[in-house]
Amino acid sequence: MKRYALFCGAYNLMMGGIKDFKQSFHTEEEAQEAAKQIAKNEIFTHWAQIFDKKTDTAKIYSVINGKLKRRKDKEKSCPPELSNVTKPQYC
Repeated sequence: MKRYALFCGAYNLMMGGIKDFKQSFHTEEEAQEAAKQIAKNEIFTHWAQIFDKKTDTAKIYSVINGKLKRRKDKEKSCPPELSNVTKPQYC
């Protein structure tokens, strides 16, 4: 699987499934272009998410009138006190 994974669908279930996965891409720009095309052409798609596997972060979008609108209010980063938990532990 490539670095950027695109998920989208009609209902955004936080513990969604593989059915929301569309494709993976080498660059974020490629993923964004694919998300724009889906938003434009698939009338029942209401959200999109581009997940970066390397940084473990995601950009979340609503689909409004066939266009993507970034939802920074829905994006969350790891609190500073938990930042060491996500790093690999070595013996």
